[in-house]
Formats: sequence, structure tokens, C-alpha cells
Amino acid sequence: MGAYVFDNSWEKERVRLAGLESMLDPGTRRHLDAVGVGAGWTCLEVGGGGGSIVQWLCRRAGAEGKVVATDLDTRFLDALGEPNLEALRHDIVADDLPEAHFDLIHSRLVLEHLPQRDAVLKRLVSALKPGGWIVIEDLDCHGLFAGPARMFRYTNSDAGNGTGQAVRVWQAVIGVLQKAGYDPEYGFHLPREMMALGLQDVGGEVRAPIFSGGSPGVAAHRFTLEHLRESLVATGAVTAEEIDREIAGLDDPRTLCSMPSVLVAAWGRRPEAARPAKGGGAMPRQRATIVDRLKSVPLLEACTAEELDRIATLAEEIEVPAAEVLTHEGEREALFYIVATGTATVTREGRKLATLGPGAFFGEIALLTHGPRTATVTADTAMKLLRLDERHFTALLRDAPTVARKILEGVAKRLGEASAGVAK
Repeated sequence: MGAYVFDNSWEKERVRLAGLESMLDPGTRRHLDAVGVGAGWTCLEVGGGGGSIVQWLCRRAGAEGKVVATDLDTRFLDALGEPNLEALRHDIVADDLPEAHFDLIHSRLVLEHLPQRDAVLKRLVSALKPGGWIVIEDLDCHGLFAGPARMFRYTNSDAGNGTGQAVRVWQAVIGVLQKAGYDPEYGFHLPREMMALGLQDVGGEVRAPIFSGGSPGVAAHRFTLEHLRESLVATGAVTAEEIDREIAGLDDPRTLCSMPSVLVAAWGRRPEAARPAKGGGAMPRQRATIVDRLKSVPLLEACTAEELDRIATLAEEIEVPAAEVLTHEGEREALFYIVATGTATVTREGRKLATLGPGAFFGEIALLTHGPRTATVTADTAMKLLRLDERHFTALLRDAPTVARKILEGVAKRLGEASAGVAK
């Protein structure tokens, strides 16, 4: 695979990866959501890293699907514990891949590091089922080497804006990576390479997050500099003091920073699809995204976009047939549901209480009280639902306190309606 410079065994690597996840995951999930990944899909994540996108894919694929996540070191993937995940220690350059096997293949910030990137992309396309989608995300650093450089550091501190120093430091970082086979312009080549391989519906998007000093996304840059410190100083291009000043600027909440590069996401579909072709190179709009559905839920109507993105990472989308019993009165079942499409009837002791349609939710009271279900909910029609199990519901309450407050407010309303015999 070449001399890849980032190693999962480094003591701070998980924190560095968490910074990347914070900065890049919302866009990645949006792209994967738009190609339609869902229940029953077989997915390949190349370079699983910290595992946030792997876990999201596992929940989307559900019990009927499977996610294979590869990495040279799978320690972070092994800790996920998803039942439909196969974490595979695998060198994407040298090790075999099955032919025509996957509905979806995704990688982020992997191919740009590989001297054999063109051959790897070709092998990945061969591993797609006919009609399968590939989504690749890699950086492009053209702007960092433009004159003047397309990068900024704005600050209210007395130390000046620091843009010139930042440019020198990050140009030195690219120099170190290039010695290990890195291509700093690969991102913009991706759509062309996908077209050359005969993919259909090729399209793409350029993202360039702007972040404030000390925010979660800064960790990706800060710990990249810490990891490469010795190699950077050894080049003579920057000093240890310049690296320290750049880190201090990244940590300063008075600083507003651009990325030293842009992220290019490119996608395409292998021909001879069972799914209908989409024209124009645009992201396919097969259905509303999970975030769109969450926006329609009264319980969550006041949530910010960031909060909805967090909920979307925890929810699993499922489909059920008409007459499916979703909750059983008196049973202890730890699942929370949001209705996306279809309708269901709520009954208690055989008496109809309500009909639930798109945007309705149920099951939160049993999760919060750890008690039995207070009603039976049965699907009237085929339905699509968003589902959180107890672990993911608890994670939501723990990690998103503002969402937790909104949920508790909704529960208070639901209990009031229950006491009046209006709802379950």
C-alpha cells in the first residue's frame, strides 16, 4: 500500500479521526443517503478509520444487509459491535476483492494516498454489482499553491492573521505526504477517472468547511501537525516554533479558519442497472433523505440542522408490511419509531385510540420508563419507519442534551394526552 503516514496505533489517532468525522460526516452521509443506500444493501467501506460512517452504513443496511469495512488496522472497527459488520484487515492495493458483489462502495481520504490509486479505483468498480454505486471523496490542494494561496486565517488577536505562516506549514505538510506517494490534486481528477471507467450518472460536489478555532473539526488539523511534527521539521521548510504557532492559532476561539484544501466527492453507477438510470450527473433523488423526514416530526421541529444530523446517524430505516404489529401492549420492548410513510393504528385493550401517519412517533415512554408498552401499534399499510433501539436512543439523550430536553417536553405532552384518553 505504500508508506502511509497515518497509523491507527498512534495514541492520538482516534482523536484526529474524530475531528475529520465532525467536519466531514454530514456531507458524506448526505451523499450516501442520496444514492439510496438502505435495508438489504451490501456495502464496502474502504479505509474504515474511526468507524463513524461504517456504523451509519450498518444501521442503514439493517439485519438483511451487510457492511464490509477494510483497514490496515481494524482496532477502531472491531470496537463497534454492529451485528451486520465484517471488519476486515485488508490492503486494498494487494488483497483480493470479490467481483460484482457490492451495492455500494465508499472511501474517503484513502485513494489520494495510494501511488496505485488508478488501479485501485478500477478494481473497486469491478467489485460493484451491475447498477451499484461508488462514492469516492478525496482532497484537492490546488488553492494552497495558488498565487496568492486560497486559504485564510482571520483573527481578532494581536498576533496578526497568520495566513502566511499557515500556508507555509501546510505546504510543508503536503511535501511530506508527497514523499509517501500522495497526490495533492487527485480530488479534481475523480469525475474524469469515473467517466473513463465507463460509469454512468457521474457527478460530484466540492466542499470546503470553514471552522472556528478550538471547534471539534480543528482536531483533524491539530493532530495531523502533531503526528507529522518530526518529519516536518526535518524538511527544513518550517520550524518547530512555526508549527507551535499554527497549532495555537487553530486552538484560539478568536480565529476563523479555512481548510488548506477542498474535498471533492464524486459518484457514479455501474452500467446495466436493475435500478432506473438517472440523467444529468446529479445526485439521484430516489426518496427524501432521512434528515428531511426528521424535519417533519413534531417532536423534533425545533431541532437545529446539526441536531437532526446527529439523530440521522443513530436511526435505522426499516420497511414493514401491512398488518405488522410494531408494539405489543404489556410487553417490554425497547424500540422508538418515527413514521416516514404509511399509517398505523394505536389500540389499548382492543379499543382504538389513534391513527398514526407520516411524521408521528411512538415508543419513547417505554424506553424512558423501562416499563411495558402502554398500547399496541399495528401497521394499516406497508410502512417505512425510522427506528432507534435502546442503546442508540440512550446515546442520543447522552450526546445531545438539547434534543433530550425536546424529547422530554414531548413525553410530558404525550402523557397528558394519555391521561385524557387521546393517545397511547
